[in-house]
Amino acid sequence: MMQIAGLEADSDWIYLVRRPPAAEILNYLVAKWQEYEALYSGIGEPFASRDEPALTEGLAAYLDARYQEGKQPFHGEFFAELKRYDLRSDGKRAIIGRSDIEWRLSGSPNFVIECKVIGNGRPAKAYVTDGMIRFVDGRYGPRSAEGAMWAFLRPGSSETATHVEAIIDSHLEPLKCQIENGMHRIAPSTLAPATASFDSLHMRAPSALPIRLAHIFVSISPHPISPPGTI
Repeated sequence: MMQIAGLEADSDWIYLVRRPPAAEILNYLVAKWQEYEALYSGIGEPFASRDEPALTEGLAAYLDARYQEGKQPFHGEFFAELKRYDLRSDGKRAIIGRSDIEWRLSGSPNFVIECKVIGNGRPAKAYVTDGMIRFVDGRYGPRSAEGAMWAFLRPGSSETATHVEAIIDSHLEPLKCQIENGMHRIAPSTLAPATASFDSLHMRAPSALPIRLAHIFVSISPHPISPPGTI
């Protein structure tokens, strides 16, 4: 996918970058998550009890190791827990958001993946009110037309992907959801048909592009997983 980006829509200063299609990024992330979980789920604290930063930062470190070994199939790097700032009236900074996983290529439009752990005290509602809404209000990916939401479902959780879908359905107005092909939860996904359950499309402020989000649900195994090739 060739993308054109500039300082403004009519800027004379533009740059051309090749960003991997969303499907390629997300398929790669899901595959690397499965490898990472298989390699480390039986070591130290169980994955099922690790919090969101521990999961996303660990995955990002694993992604970086693959990148440094030359095993990433596309250019650009993944980062975890990148902070977003606003300038306060006293000249100090205020943290307004923190993207869980983000792909970047030297200043090109980024691709943000926002992650939420669900279960064992982590409510599904946060996926919407502390996750999706941050794309809608421009805290995440203000110059991007695509992004993704990722749910880590803890084993034994009473809330599932179905609960998340119901919460999205009850927040259509604040999420500024747009209908496509008669659906606001658009299935099959066009961003990542092999890995995402559905897409959603959201209007934003006039200065920001509308954004399409792919929605991925990953169940954390309740038991250590044997790495491939082991018995």
